[in-house]
Amino acid sequence: MPLPALAAVAGLAAAAHLGRKGSAAELSEKNKKRIVELVKQRFVSEARNLATELGFDTLDLSGADLSNANLFQAYLVDANLTGANLSHAYLFYAHLTGANLTNANLTGADLTSANLTAANLTGANLTNANLRDADLYQANLTDANLTSAILHRASLFHANLTGANLRHANLSNANLTDADLTGANLTGANLNGAFISGATGINIGPARTFIGIPNGYIKVESNFVTGRTNLRRTE
Repeated sequence: MPLPALAAVAGLAAAAHLGRKGSAAELSEKNKKRIVELVKQRFVSEARNLATELGFDTLDLSGADLSNANLFQAYLVDANLTGANLSHAYLFYAHLTGANLTNANLTGADLTSANLTAANLTGANLTNANLRDADLYQANLTDANLTSAILHRASLFHANLTGANLRHANLSNANLTDADLTGANLTGANLNGAFISGATGINIGPARTFIGIPNGYIKVESNFVTGRTNLRRTE
């Protein structure tokens, strides 16, 4: 084929490629909305299949409005939920292992028995959220707002709670073994029966701000200056 003809064919191919590229970009937002709608209707498997067909390994639900959504047992492993609105969502037994929930709004969400192993909840708002019996092993909760959250019997083993707000949170019988609570606000938090062996950042002295007696500790003599009892590890 003559060189001019080859150049013409190459030009047409390049133009077609750009056309397909532009078309794909235009469809991206449309397909994302389709995926979000499928998830809202609890067709999570279908949403994952669509994402796979579009060449994505994980669900992109970043910034999605999933408030009040029924996501019972939803399989959202490794999903991108950055900045998503999940306020008052029903996530009972949801599978959120490795999910990215950075800056997500989970106010009042029900995450009872949800699996959040290694999930990223940095800066997430979990005010009044129910995380009873949830698995947060190695979860990142740096600067998360957990004010008045229910974490009864939750597993926070090796979790990062640096700078987290846990004011009035219910951490009774929770597993905080080896958790990092450096700079965390525990004012009024209930740690009765909580397992805190190896945890850092928890002040158990007379000036402590949490209530309750952690597992493995007993009350000793009262401090007449503060009016608070001291805590001592049992043998």
